[in-house]
Amino acid sequence: MKIIHNEIDKQINFLDERFYQSENSAEFYPSVTTVLDVYPKGAGFIQWLKDLGNNADDVVKRAAESGSKVHNAIDQYLQGNTIEWQTKSNINYTLEEWLMILKFVEFFGTHKPKVIANELQLVSDKLKLGGTIDLVCMIGDKIWLIDYKTSNAIHTSYELQMAAYAVMWNEAYPNQKIDKTGVMWLKANTRGEDKTLKKIQGKGWQLKEFERDYLKAYKLFEHTRAIWDEENPTYTPKNKIYPSEVTLKL
Repeated sequence: MKIIHNEIDKQINFLDERFYQSENSAEFYPSVTTVLDVYPKGAGFIQWLKDLGNNADDVVKRAAESGSKVHNAIDQYLQGNTIEWQTKSNINYTLEEWLMILKFVEFFGTHKPKVIANELQLVSDKLKLGGTIDLVCMIGDKIWLIDYKTSNAIHTSYELQMAAYAVMWNEAYPNQKIDKTGVMWLKANTRGEDKTLKKIQGKGWQLKEFERDYLKAYKLFEHTRAIWDEENPTYTPKNKIYPSEVTLKL
């Protein structure tokens, strides 16, 4: 849920982050990740939820919040801002979160990608879809589309997510089409640099490339979207607006 405080109108807007609004119309489109909620996450993920039992929702929520903190820190780092583990008496990140941030810093310092865009929102009226891209950059002579992942495993849905983002990017920026897609996996079990130099990785992190052509992966996303549309024929975001201050007039 995204919160916007409108001081002029004295309102607090609670916006449903699962949907994006088109600039050309009043329509709302689902996010790529919302569509992919219907894609099977696999037996391993289901068993993991079962093992957690009643604590599953809390664990998943904490993991999502932790991932958001790492994402935001990387975004600030790419903007040239200083990221501090601790400010005065406040510890900003857990040790696990801080180590993942440092892994990205190592990747960036070692391979020196040229940033084209980061934390960029895209909305496609053609695809009726929205999403936020973590990073588009040049590594060598290739344009990469990269998403940061702090999960314990890499799921097929990540590949479909990247494929959809790549198609949306190519529609918006046809002169800078994506060559490669992948995820910056900040919990990889890698022990260090790849001695063959074929993989971009370090200790505990890996830029995991999806080798299947993303246009072929997008076909699978389209099938997933058809299922989502079937289950959500009249989707509308649950945006809410409340006054930001109240006064009892006597």
